[in-house]
Amino acid sequence: MFCSQAKATAISPIHTPLSVYSSYPSDLLETTCAEQFKKENCKDDAVSPNAFVLALKNSDAFVSLHPFNEGSDYELLIANVGTSDGSMQSQYAEFTIQWRGLELDSFITASQTQNEADVNIEEGRAIAEVLVSQWLKHVEQSALFSSRFLFNALEASNYENSLQVPETVGEFTKLDTQLYADPFSGVITRYTHPTFEDALLDVSVYPILEPLNTEVDALLNKQLDDDLEKANSVANMQHLTLSLPNPASPYFVNGEITGWRLGLKAESDSTPTIYASTYVFRREDKIIKVATTFPTDYSDKLVNELITRVEVPKESTLMKNVRSLLEE
Repeated sequence: MFCSQAKATAISPIHTPLSVYSSYPSDLLETTCAEQFKKENCKDDAVSPNAFVLALKNSDAFVSLHPFNEGSDYELLIANVGTSDGSMQSQYAEFTIQWRGLELDSFITASQTQNEADVNIEEGRAIAEVLVSQWLKHVEQSALFSSRFLFNALEASNYENSLQVPETVGEFTKLDTQLYADPFSGVITRYTHPTFEDALLDVSVYPILEPLNTEVDALLNKQLDDDLEKANSVANMQHLTLSLPNPASPYFVNGEITGWRLGLKAESDSTPTIYASTYVFRREDKIIKVATTFPTDYSDKLVNELITRVEVPKESTLMKNVRSLLEE
């Protein structure tokens, strides 16, 4: 995408951690420059990469910015070329966003300044600020760091259009459905009770991250093993005694649907008893996980009603590609 010079814009702070690197110009960036000026006048890194980093810091757009450091899911690669035709100097920059190495978006923009000489330090900073501000405007307009943008760019499942969950389950009412920040974690829908604010029912739907020919019972039991491990960790930190009134075991709904169920209880001498009931089912290439904050005696009936009314998206392009790699 190409954009002409734009005014600086302020956006709401983005809390997503972002690593920043300097990069080589792409063929598109070099072609864009060459179409306006002679190719030999296009100079790589005419503006120092540090000027772009400083402009990003000064923008206050990112709460967690990590220049030239790894460790963030999101990475920003910045390439720039400069040209001079004797009276007008133009700078082109390309901002490429990747998520775990997968390209999500690339944005090319330009800035022009009256100067016959090479860009000096002060001018480089000013130009970088203009170029960064134009990219930030693009970030805001496209909601580039939103879960929706990420899911669409990676061709993950379209939960907003293809997931169906009921508006009510027993006396519980749907509060909201939200995408996780990671497409491999899917989506979560929360239900609340009109009288008991601590009574919650959550429905998570996420893709199976193993080959689809994995034995179903082993697959579902593993989901509960992971939950039990997390519950043990939390109980230890809070000095609670964890017990299993309902150990992980197969669970049957209406004689037609088979899943697995786990019932936990955490207690101490000084705090009220905490209950957690978790149910997992497989549908299409997805796991449906239902979690409640009350014992299975109360949640079984709700889950039996709920699970027959849930429809999940079919296998996404993203997961088809991932599974093709798993099968190699």
